[in-house]
Amino acid sequence: MKKLAIILLALLLALPAYGEEEKTMPSGYVLVSTATQAGWLPLPIEGEQSFPLAQLLPDGTQSLNVIHLTPEGMWMEEASCEGQDCVGQGEVTLENRDERILYNMIICLPNQVVLQLYTPEETMEMLGELPEITGQKEE
Repeated sequence: MKKLAIILLALLLALPAYGEEEKTMPSGYVLVSTATQAGWLPLPIEGEQSFPLAQLLPDGTQSLNVIHLTPEGMWMEEASCEGQDCVGQGEVTLENRDERILYNMIICLPNQVVLQLYTPEETMEMLGELPEITGQKEE
C-alpha cells in the first residue's frame, strides 16, 4: 500500500512545471483509482505524457498499467492484464465522453484500475478546490 502511494506521488511529481509566468489551467483532470489508492493527474497543457502505474495487488500479483495523457484526454496505452480490454477502450476526451458507453471512464478490471476524466468545474464540485499542480508558481 505504501509502495502504491509512493508511485502515485511520483506520478504527480513527474509532471512538468506549468505556467512559468502565468497560471495556465489544464482542460481536465484524471482521477486514477486503484485497489488501494486514488490520486489526481491534470491533463498536460501541451504535449503528451505517459505514466507507468505499477502496483502490488491485494492477492500478491504485480500489475502494470501505462496511462497516456494529452491536452484533450487520456487512454490506457499498455496493461499487464491478459484481455487488454482497457487498452481497447480507446481515448476518452471531454468532447467524446457523452458518446462513450463508459462515459468518462476507462476500466482495467484485472488490475483494479479505473481512470475517470473530469472538467476543472466537475473536479472543483467534488473536491471544493482543484488539485495542486506540482511546480506551479504561486502569485
